[in-house]
Amino acid sequence: MVHLIPSHLDDADTLKAYLVTQLSDNELQNFKRAFEKGAKVHLKPMMHLQITQAPVKYTNASHAHMRSQENKAGNTKPFVVIDRDVVDKGAVWYVAGFADDFDVECNFAASKKVLMKALVHTEHLAISHVCWSEGNPPMGEELESLDENITPLRLDSEQSQPLGADDDEEELWSTDEVEIVAEHGEYETTTDPEILSNMGSPPRKAVRLVPAIAQQENLISDWTWPENIKEISTPDNGRQRLPARSIRLAARFDPQVPRLRYEWPEGSL
Repeated sequence: MVHLIPSHLDDADTLKAYLVTQLSDNELQNFKRAFEKGAKVHLKPMMHLQITQAPVKYTNASHAHMRSQENKAGNTKPFVVIDRDVVDKGAVWYVAGFADDFDVECNFAASKKVLMKALVHTEHLAISHVCWSEGNPPMGEELESLDENITPLRLDSEQSQPLGADDDEEELWSTDEVEIVAEHGEYETTTDPEILSNMGSPPRKAVRLVPAIAQQENLISDWTWPENIKEISTPDNGRQRLPARSIRLAARFDPQVPRLRYEWPEGSL
């Protein structure tokens, strides 16, 4: 049988998201759908959000005050603030931390008293978190690219233009790959020179799922590189031995097939 190699919840960061405004149920669900799409939660989640109503102490509080309070509580990770911009601009605030020496030296911030934060399109939030966490590129570099000329950030800087852009939903589903394991008989091979020549560094052979099996699994399987595999992990953290000639390969979910419902982290709205 075809095995989908899953992505587990613990593989991605879970950030707090504070709701500091009143949203209708429809507005909240629209935000959650946009986040799910951008974070690719049904494929390989890049991040998760635990959405909660902001505590009273954050009522009308500045982002800098919220950051200081989170730091005191031991939460030094970035967090998200959901205000009316989520309705008006389809964007939320990503609050990182106070500027460090790097931010000041690169002229991203005027001083280390400045809070590094950004207004980000909801669909772009997850990829922004991944990139900024790795510093590739740093947040300041993306803020620098805005037409608003807000860098170096100052205590009174105001960003109005969100970073990022909306993605096409069908294109999103049709281009993201998942790893699967197929046993002998579930895939087919080719050594056709014309097919191999279109694969960059041509392998000796290419593989794909048998079309009927790919359709049965709601997958699109194009010719790709094979990787021999002898065993896989099981849900109980064990190991399952695979039949001889099993392979690992990449495939894509059929964008026309509805995805399973995403389970938000415990305690999230």
